[in-house]
Amino acid sequence: MRKQKFFTRTVISALIASGLAAPAFADTSVPVGGVDVTLGGFLASETVYRSKSLQSDISSPFSKIPFAPSTTAITNAAQGYQAYNNSEFRGTERQSRFSIEAKGHFSPSVVVTGYYEMDFLAAPNTANPNQSNSFSPRTRHVFGNIDWLNSGTHLLFGQTWSLATLETKGLDGKNAWTPLTIDAQYVVGFNWVRQWQMRLSQEFGSGLWGAISLENSQTLGATGTTTAGTYNVDTLITPGGSLFSAGAAMSTNKYPDIVAKLASDNSFGHFEIYDLARNFQSTYGTGPAAAPTTINNQKTWTNAIGLGAYIHLVPKVLDIQATYLSGKGAGRYATSQLADVTYAADGSLDVIKGTDYLLGATWNATPDWQIYGNVGQEKMSATGNFGDGFGGLKDAKESVIGFWWDAYKGNAGKVKFGMQFSKVTLDSFATAAAAGASTDDNMWFTSLRYYPGY
Repeated sequence: MRKQKFFTRTVISALIASGLAAPAFADTSVPVGGVDVTLGGFLASETVYRSKSLQSDISSPFSKIPFAPSTTAITNAAQGYQAYNNSEFRGTERQSRFSIEAKGHFSPSVVVTGYYEMDFLAAPNTANPNQSNSFSPRTRHVFGNIDWLNSGTHLLFGQTWSLATLETKGLDGKNAWTPLTIDAQYVVGFNWVRQWQMRLSQEFGSGLWGAISLENSQTLGATGTTTAGTYNVDTLITPGGSLFSAGAAMSTNKYPDIVAKLASDNSFGHFEIYDLARNFQSTYGTGPAAAPTTINNQKTWTNAIGLGAYIHLVPKVLDIQATYLSGKGAGRYATSQLADVTYAADGSLDVIKGTDYLLGATWNATPDWQIYGNVGQEKMSATGNFGDGFGGLKDAKESVIGFWWDAYKGNAGKVKFGMQFSKVTLDSFATAAAAGASTDDNMWFTSLRYYPGY
């Protein structure tokens, strides 16, 4: 048995060194040169049934659920009655993942880690930096981490979960919490972006942490109506330029987003508070856009405040998760991707206040069974030309319940089966011609995953 395992590790090491390693090996470290390399990932076979068609794979664009065409102007004209009146079923393997981690000790007190993770959910013609920054090949994470163990200082650089995302312990980026959902878009109310960042975090002792992160910026806009004689040069510039999809809407942002967070760890759980600072800019004026009589360049800083907690209500049995984010320009940092800004009557940017929350629970019923539930909401506040009388999405709500069952655990790895039910509801603001409306979508998911190992 030892000879077989030694031979297997030697073969894996050779495959890694030659660049031929396949996503079929479990989370097992092997030495390659002066670093330890760990392969990870899983193979997934999954299904989704939706009561209304979203024309989507395993990731649900919650804000695109169709309204009844007769009740609201929000309905996607390209989908019309067909999307609203017809359900959809999808079978897919595309959430399967492969990861590779390389960890080296530069000295007894300095550890450097490089990590790469991919899946197969790319759609190159729609790739954009709005949320997951998942350009082809479909990169989920690619980052480096330097840990100075003696001083408790950590530097993270590259693409991974935003510092705004809840962590279960510390702030060095190693313990981000994600809901256990099968839906690759997670759950309404979850605050997340996977994007480039430069994060510096510090342990102060007694479980106290502080971190600051500079992160990639992108603006999500909602349509506004300017008065006659005014104009706005849209903050969302299309098409994308060099190395971006021509179909992607790219914004002009002068500064990175800034996230600053404090956290405390104790035996009861992990607690955090953070500030999200963002800058928006646009050009507006009077007269025809082709020959304006006045031009104004606008730059606006905004702030949103976030709270998070991961609580061990019954240690190793029942965990509670809670997050909250509220402030102007926060839409992009929630899973439904609601708007950050709209236009005022004079053409200037009018930043929208967003508020969202998520409550979750994970019950480890037995060593082989996990049962989870989530309730979340993302809500937009009316402002200027956005809200009642002007239309637009008002809020999104979701309730989720699901389970994961470890059908097999052993030397060959792990086989997991999961099932999930989600109910998503959207509400719209009223327009001048139509009252506010609601729509919903009932979604069932299944997942069969194999985590190879030995």
